[in-house]
Amino acid sequence: MSVCLITLSLFSHSWAGEFRDVTPDSRLSFPADYYYRKDFRVQWWYFTGHLFDAKGREFGYELTFFVVGVQKRHYTSRFGVNSLYISHFALSDVQEKRYCFSDETDSEAFGLAGAKDGELNVRVGNSILDGSVTRMHIRASDGEKALDLTLTPEKPPVLNGEKGYSRKSEDSPLFASLYFSLTDLKTTGSLEIGDTKFSVAGKSWFDRELSSRELSANETGWDWFSLQLDDGREIMLYLIRKKDGSPDRYSAGTFVYPNGSYRHLTFGDFKVTASARYRSKKTGAEYPSRWEVAIPSEHLALTITPLIRDQEFIAAHSTGNHYWEGACKVEGSATGRAYVELTGY
Repeated sequence: MSVCLITLSLFSHSWAGEFRDVTPDSRLSFPADYYYRKDFRVQWWYFTGHLFDAKGREFGYELTFFVVGVQKRHYTSRFGVNSLYISHFALSDVQEKRYCFSDETDSEAFGLAGAKDGELNVRVGNSILDGSVTRMHIRASDGEKALDLTLTPEKPPVLNGEKGYSRKSEDSPLFASLYFSLTDLKTTGSLEIGDTKFSVAGKSWFDRELSSRELSANETGWDWFSLQLDDGREIMLYLIRKKDGSPDRYSAGTFVYPNGSYRHLTFGDFKVTASARYRSKKTGAEYPSRWEVAIPSEHLALTITPLIRDQEFIAAHSTGNHYWEGACKVEGSATGRAYVELTGY
């Protein structure tokens, strides 16, 4: 999932006929859909992960690249803008209970940002994604922190929803995305916080989504979970909240087995209950802060707890919203790590 959907209205104009809708018969195409697709209005490449240095010191990270289509025109001038490029970058230092974040926005004018179709190449200032679909390379830096990681998939892509078509609303099948994940990425590289550099290794998660619509008028945000269990299973869940606080019945998930096979989870296949709350001192937003997750068909009863309470991202320089996105631990009938994203609070 992505914070970009609920802020898409910031860049809205009459786009009918300019961008491609996702429909129930839309299908993903590989490797093309790893790369920039100019026919969709909004798309993102989303990375989170759990990293450790040689002494066991733990870090979480988030690095997301968004491209938002504004219009489709042919320009002869370098001032022409068809898309906005956004990056969100955060590090969580678990030992020091420290969370730092930054965001930036640019356009393709003068080559300040860009993405290429036909190859894995996205750039927003100092945030860069390149490499190949079998060996990705991500880098980001902002003066306070830096990240330089190589990510290698250990499992094949997971097509979320119905063969990659992921419906997001009861209101219409057009409120949807094409959505796939790499749930188990072997990760090595380095990160820096202040003047200290760490060599790290661990596991990452990659989400790729393409869409042309924001949430429906009846929806306000979502709770999204990516779980990487120590026994080799992974789970993605999302609960989309309607304005009355109830979950949309198209909330769903995906369950991935150690051998890479997976199955779609419908809203009735799982239950998520918030068991604690956290109020931000920066924005006043109140977020859920611990969750009980049950998937009866897989005999799972899990508790998810943030490793740092305050992992709130304030996107003042890009999407203009705030959200909670952070590294968490998983306990219960299985153990592991998770990333949780909370929007619309």
